[in-house]
Amino acid sequence: MRYANALPVGKRFTWESMHSLRTGQYILMHSATYRRELLIECGLSLPKHTFYVDNLYVYVPMPHVQTLYYLDEVLYHYYIGREDQSVQEQVMIRRIDQQLRVNRLMVESVDILALPERHCRKYMYNYLEIITTISSIMLILSGTEESLRKKDELWSFIQNKNPELYRKLAHAPMGTIVRFRTRPGRAVAKLLYRIANRVVGFN
Repeated sequence: MRYANALPVGKRFTWESMHSLRTGQYILMHSATYRRELLIECGLSLPKHTFYVDNLYVYVPMPHVQTLYYLDEVLYHYYIGREDQSVQEQVMIRRIDQQLRVNRLMVESVDILALPERHCRKYMYNYLEIITTISSIMLILSGTEESLRKKDELWSFIQNKNPELYRKLAHAPMGTIVRFRTRPGRAVAKLLYRIANRVVGFN
């Protein structure tokens, strides 16, 4: 994933100079490095023996970042498409409790709507929105009563922790779709996910 459409290339810049990333385009762990001091200062602590903590690594420290530098080079090759890969659909469904744990920690770690810098706030919201959408759609794809209950519990958790954030997420187009409780509504969510996966290539 490259970012030249949104980030100034080859120079230091601040959040104000950042353009909007496209849907499905966000800063991944293998695209980001931080100063060690910043990670210490922000108190980043990743849960052990848990998959998907890369989302915490590229999320929790970001509000503490004041200047960025984008080098438009491929520094890391990540081979996708393996059957045992952690982001494969069936693997994610099997490990959904770990995905949900990370999702909840993201909600708890940063009060997005209180962030003073507008561009940073928008980026952080978009990132949380896509992670919450992924969590919800994986639970819908699982299709069990337990999974659907866990989906409702995730959204209730967000509502209890941050009612304003919940309203914003819940009334966004994707939030509305993945919260459908009827069988036809869930079928629509699955169809839109399949289409989006073909276009963007999540897995």
